[in-house]
Amino acid sequence: MNSVPKAHTFRVLYFGDSLTAGSELPPEQKPLVWPNLVQQSSHGKFQAINESLGGRPTGSVTDFQKVLEKHGGAYDILVIALGGNDARDICGNCVPHAVQNIREMIALARAARPQIPILLAGPPNIRKDTLGPTKNIGEERDQNLRDLNAAYASLAPETSCQFTSLYGIIPAASLAVDGVHPDAEGNKPISARMLEALSKLAVV
Repeated sequence: MNSVPKAHTFRVLYFGDSLTAGSELPPEQKPLVWPNLVQQSSHGKFQAINESLGGRPTGSVTDFQKVLEKHGGAYDILVIALGGNDARDICGNCVPHAVQNIREMIALARAARPQIPILLAGPPNIRKDTLGPTKNIGEERDQNLRDLNAAYASLAPETSCQFTSLYGIIPAASLAVDGVHPDAEGNKPISARMLEALSKLAVV
């Protein structure tokens, strides 16, 4: 009798900010952050290693290197999901600084594991009418998010990475609390988009 081959599990290392960490979700809803939803809906194909942290900007290159060293290459796919915090900078340097930081992270990741598949996730949309204390810079912040997505889309092929944009997929109702962090329902479309993107990288 032929045995059914065991399905391969891909360990996905996430390096993101509060949207990836779920740090703004109520305690009882923290398990519903999107990397967990990806793992659940993949039926064992993807295992989340979530090293995300609230408030993290793209300038956390040293932190990134420490995370790589911590896991010692024990992951199959790397996801870099940063930029939302950088978008608060409306001085005109947000995008070039972010791109340089992400480029440095990619170089570090490739030095550690030359063939590691890397997925760049462009930051998601915000809701300007409920943006809280930064409401007065809502338009500029939103434009930064759009520009970051465009810049990451260009950076990805230059660095042999894949790119997916999360901009525009979170419903306005899911951003009602502070205009930036989605509720549990808002994590679902992010999960669906990321599952689709990760599936293209999951090659045995």
